[in-house]
Amino acid sequence: DGERYKTRDTVALVHDGLLAAGLGRDAVVVAFGGGVVGDVAGFAAATYMRGIDWVQVPTTLLAMVDSSIGGKVGVNHPKAKNLIGAFHQPRAVVADPSFLDTLPPRELRSGAYEILKCGVIADRALVKSLQGAPAGLKGWGRAELENAVASACRIKAEVVEKDEREGNLRRVLNLGHTLGHALEAVTRYRRFTHGEAVGWGLVGAAWIATRKELLRESVFDAIAAAVDHLGPRPRISDLPPDKILSALAGDKKVRDGRLIFVLPTAVGRVEIRSDVKTAEIRHALKVMASREARMG
Repeated sequence: DGERYKTRDTVALVHDGLLAAGLGRDAVVVAFGGGVVGDVAGFAAATYMRGIDWVQVPTTLLAMVDSSIGGKVGVNHPKAKNLIGAFHQPRAVVADPSFLDTLPPRELRSGAYEILKCGVIADRALVKSLQGAPAGLKGWGRAELENAVASACRIKAEVVEKDEREGNLRRVLNLGHTLGHALEAVTRYRRFTHGEAVGWGLVGAAWIATRKELLRESVFDAIAAAVDHLGPRPRISDLPPDKILSALAGDKKVRDGRLIFVLPTAVGRVEIRSDVKTAEIRHALKVMASREARMG
């Protein structure tokens, strides 16, 4: 359990198990669990005998709306998240919302940050539904939750169908992930859930967009408030900015030495930019840290 186990060593253990079981190319791997299970099992399936079939059965909200869709599989490197991996589509994704009744509140919130990200990318109604949910998602109704899951899945699936291998359009799904992945890396995947890191990254991306005059400050306030409304996140104020910047330099989204950011220009619309300056990132980190006291 946890991002710190999403490693090459874990994949090697899975390979060993497949080999010990005498499984051939007609075998099927079933990934039953959260996002780490899916990423590791999928990467093992992609690389065992040059690729065997697999099926995703996500049991967490985060996995249902994010990692189970799109065929991205892989593991982390100590210096960068998801640096080692492949595209290997599952034969099926079976997401049963009844599993969500088993989740602790923190895991539910973790997935909700990814749902909010999808809304900021392409669905104002989805953002509005999250803004209207109970603070911290306590007592979130089953119907509203299932509608949110379905909307997030639809958004991601539509993007992936048009751009499976992240040639261009699929990069919009990285909203909040550039800074989020850096936060995970500098804390060695032990402080934040992936969703919590994306929540922080969403605040940072929205502020950078505001500084670039791509996003009205009132809309930044609305996005940041929506993130905070979902619940508390681990602090970031004690993390050295230089370490975060160093982690950003190793991000797999770097192109020609330039870091790629997805920036919101409105609720439901984003732009892909490669002109974000270091000073803008530093300022965003200060703004992010200043919001710690506002989290409910």
